[in-house]
Amino acid sequence: MEDPRLLARRMVGQDPACINDLWLRYWANGGDVHRAEFDAHLSSSDDWEAFELKVLAWAIEDLSGQLH
Repeated sequence: MEDPRLLARRMVGQDPACINDLWLRYWANGGDVHRAEFDAHLSSSDDWEAFELKVLAWAIEDLSGQLH
């Protein structure tokens, strides 16, 4: 599976307004990064914990499912 951060960056690049929905789904699924830091976290090359990447992937799936 592709790094969910790359998928998220692509989604936000296509529709910058989706960042709020993406973060809300990430947070609702147990993500630990606050909204104020979320953009920077997506753009950073810092290592994320495996669980945080999993939660981001769930958020992307949730949002993608709603867009179709």
